[in-house]
Amino acid sequence: MSFLLDQNIKVLALDIDGTLYPKWMLNVRMLATSFPSLRLALSFNKSRKEYRRIQDQDPPSENTRFGLLEKQASLVCRYMKCPTDAQSVKRMIDRINKQFYRAWERSFLSIKPYKGMRKALIQAKESGMRIAVFSDFPLSEKLKTLKIDDLVDLALSSEDSGYLKPSKKAFSFLLAHLEEDPQQVLYVGDSYDKDCQGAKNAGMYACLLTEGRKAGYSDADLVVGSWKEFSSLVL
Repeated sequence: MSFLLDQNIKVLALDIDGTLYPKWMLNVRMLATSFPSLRLALSFNKSRKEYRRIQDQDPPSENTRFGLLEKQASLVCRYMKCPTDAQSVKRMIDRINKQFYRAWERSFLSIKPYKGMRKALIQAKESGMRIAVFSDFPLSEKLKTLKIDDLVDLALSSEDSGYLKPSKKAFSFLLAHLEEDPQQVLYVGDSYDKDCQGAKNAGMYACLLTEGRKAGYSDADLVVGSWKEFSSLVL
């Protein structure tokens, strides 16, 4: 029997970037947003890393996307040595939105899916699985571009919870919308620390999709190198 049937999995939950399409496509598009302000780009990247590090001990003002954007902008202001009063933070939110979020919406219209990914999702649906996607970035038109919007039952961004992966609060946000026992969810992602360890900490099963080494991932229930391998081992 398949892993899904053996473990009574009812939901296949998926990361998007680097999981449904190659990571290099993400990196190219992220690099493009280094302009017009490289200083802002470097500060933004630092702030995302710092946000992940402190989010559970120093949470946002509210568990919403606005709370995340506000705290994220405040961190960027600090790295850029700008004032951190309410008006300065609001202006920084606008700058971040213009240089990153709006640019991403345009650039991700040209991404191409991993070979065999749609076929694997169709197999999962035919097996009775619900399919969810859960990303640290806004979804925009990615599902339509990847031609899987017709297969996805639930699509969420962790930003809407006020937290980023691997926070347990981010994954709890996903589980609340799924209304399923975490032991009936298999989460698939390309990041061991953000996806697999985050999902396991929330009580889910975890599958790591990686083209690199396959040993040393104790918190991954499964490690696969491609969607074709995923289909053969899991479905």
